[in-house]
Amino acid sequence: MKVFASSREGRLEILINIFLFSLPSPPATRPPRHRSALRCSLQFRNVVSVQLVAIFVERILLTTSVVRMLTLAVILELHATIFLLLIRSGLSRPRALLSSFALAQRRPLNQLGKLNRYNWSCSLRNMTSLNNNAMTRDETRVCDILTKSIESYNVDGTENEFIIDTIEQSSALIQRIGSEALAHTKPNGIEENYLATDHGVDLSSSIRQLSKQSLSTSRNLKLLIDQMKNSSSKKTSGNAWRTLQSIVDSSLGLKNTNVETAALAFARLSLGIVISTDTDVSIAQQKMIASAILPNSIYERETDKSGKDSRRERLIKFVARDCLLYLLRTAIEEDDSIDCIARIETAFGVGNEEDEELCSAVATVVKDVFGSGCYYNDPENDDENESCVSELDINKDKASPTMALVAQCRPWKFIKTDQLVRIAAALDLWYSAELVCDASVASVTSHTNNVMATNYPKLESSDSISKQSSIDSSLRQDTIAHLATKALIDTALDLRLYRRADLFASKFYTFGGPERFAEARFLHACDTITKVVKRKQPQIIEKQIARIDECVERVRVDLNLSDVDEQKIEIGEVPIETMPQYIRDFALRRLRSSNMSVAALRLANLWGMNYEEDPVVLAEEEKRRQLTYVQWTDVGSPGNNAGKSQPLPDLLSEAEELVEEFKVLLQSGGTVGFDAEWGEDDGVAVLQLSTVSHSILLDIPALSSNDKGCKALQATVGQLFAGLTRARYVIGFGCKEDIKRLRKSPCSRSVHWFPRNNCAARDLRPLIAEASPNFGGKGGQHLGLSRSTESFLGKQLDKAEQCSDWCQRPLSIEQREYAALDAWACAAIYAKVSKIIDERYKA
Repeated sequence: MKVFASSREGRLEILINIFLFSLPSPPATRPPRHRSALRCSLQFRNVVSVQLVAIFVERILLTTSVVRMLTLAVILELHATIFLLLIRSGLSRPRALLSSFALAQRRPLNQLGKLNRYNWSCSLRNMTSLNNNAMTRDETRVCDILTKSIESYNVDGTENEFIIDTIEQSSALIQRIGSEALAHTKPNGIEENYLATDHGVDLSSSIRQLSKQSLSTSRNLKLLIDQMKNSSSKKTSGNAWRTLQSIVDSSLGLKNTNVETAALAFARLSLGIVISTDTDVSIAQQKMIASAILPNSIYERETDKSGKDSRRERLIKFVARDCLLYLLRTAIEEDDSIDCIARIETAFGVGNEEDEELCSAVATVVKDVFGSGCYYNDPENDDENESCVSELDINKDKASPTMALVAQCRPWKFIKTDQLVRIAAALDLWYSAELVCDASVASVTSHTNNVMATNYPKLESSDSISKQSSIDSSLRQDTIAHLATKALIDTALDLRLYRRADLFASKFYTFGGPERFAEARFLHACDTITKVVKRKQPQIIEKQIARIDECVERVRVDLNLSDVDEQKIEIGEVPIETMPQYIRDFALRRLRSSNMSVAALRLANLWGMNYEEDPVVLAEEEKRRQLTYVQWTDVGSPGNNAGKSQPLPDLLSEAEELVEEFKVLLQSGGTVGFDAEWGEDDGVAVLQLSTVSHSILLDIPALSSNDKGCKALQATVGQLFAGLTRARYVIGFGCKEDIKRLRKSPCSRSVHWFPRNNCAARDLRPLIAEASPNFGGKGGQHLGLSRSTESFLGKQLDKAEQCSDWCQRPLSIEQREYAALDAWACAAIYAKVSKIIDERYKA
């Protein structure tokens, strides 16, 4: 093929074959084929006048032989014009023409009409590039970005020769990648990418050539990925990525000493910009190509004899930073790939918190992706309601790389980092949220922990992580690191991900504080004990108790070293001084309820405790617990109606029962408290609803498994949370995750029974913070329901059943009592809090 194309006669014969293929057939055969061939031919040159004639021809009704002859004459004339243009371009630039028709020459002429849309579009795009001055929109944008950045660096033009030489080397490298990709895509065809490589005589033409070559190579890489994936029987992308990586490594290998470091960096930068802005490449393809083109670090820093950045270093950093800034400013408007932009920053490492211009651009992307709630000085966000019902429709494909940009550029002055971390964690982007926390810690201190808690092995303990952290009394307590890490730990606790909260609290012990560390470790131990008892593995309990003892001892020492009065410290739901005793009682109760008396007796003897099965002793122990914790039959509770004891509510699993009990619930009061319990699945296992005098428990899996139950849920729960019942208020405690899981609960109907938007539920925590500003921190985010119950109702709420198995049926008596009191406490506390707020406003 290459030998044949070397002579002028060979090139003319190729052109004649192409022309013969595009000639129309006789009118009597298939008139539509004339229009199809004409339309394809016209796209080769994009001449407006010729296009108008084509439209006119397509509108002619071929009803008479005269009209047919005239139509054929016009078509022949148009083809002759196109033919002359092709000859002129082909004789002067044969390689460009061959690149455009390489695919056509490898197929019989009668099969060329079977090309798919993508191959036609590639051929047309390459034909358009026959004219040096004709640039597509993508090429123009890439060229503009590079031109502005280079001109800003080279204002006086003294670096022209060096920059032009660097750019031409980059173009050659990029062309090599494209040729390798084309060779893998078409192994029996042309072995070289025949896009014309006119060496620019000036800076602008060199940049234009670099842009065109980068876009052409990007399309070849895309074609390679498509072919490799389609040729695999499993349709996986692993084979395509490995091939792509090998091509890039061989073409841009740093072992090539004849290529300057600046040329390698420019080649990667130009390809990165193209991949970020190319509208014809899918998100998956962009990520795959970017991961091969843009490694975590492109080169080692070069310095001169004085220790300053070298000439190449200054050029690369300046241009990369300017290009990154331009991409960030137009990313949302142009719908560019934020993932590729983040990879450019990672590869070149030009972002830092001292660059306010770049940080401001990153903050703008954060605002567009995550909403104005994460952006400082936003007048639209002054009255933001951070209740559980305000959810943002966030694109995860953009959220994760945006978090990476935040971790790299650190725009702390422009964003609310703690709010950003909460939203990312709620979206299950734990790794990204942890990266931001790591960056915030690195901004405050040089002592950082490089272990990623999100990816920590499941079978390993978090003790090794916690030993690397300690209290630093020299640090202020209101740094960005304190805000971010506390938000991360609190979100994990709110979502009841206790092992993850334990890992985060251990890693960020210095900034999360001893209080969160103790709470997370304690709840993790309770959760683990519940699971191992269920699996009949009591030997693990001893290790959990030892971890709690070590935790309590460490917290006591650190609090004393910090000159903090231990009596004023409120750690979670259980005071620090009672944690060791509480966790032992909890373990023994779990073993007793599972009929594992032998294991319970052994542990009690080990701990020096009396383990009794005598009913009299157990009754005395129960009386002591009743004095500490709220009971179902206490005065004011739903189980005590004017001194008469009421039975615990049963778990409702039938539609008729739900409808009847819901009517009674609405008649019993205007404020409905709610809470939800769940297991390892996404949905809710048990939903609790309660007024101050009546409680009901709903078996969500059973009710939502059939159409009748879903209709009942929609008519009761759906109407309640949509604000369409007689209930004035629907109150939850830290209920954002409850609402999310209710929406994810199963439904046998096409329309879900829970409202998707405009949920009427309110969060009790901000109301408690308004009534008692000094209780529970800002917005009540550090409050627990048990401590709130003790403060407003006089007794704690026993949270021992919180870690139990809520998917088991039937529920135990302890579970039913805990569930009913959880929802009742929300309604009862709201009654107290609303009175305090009303009296304050009246005064």
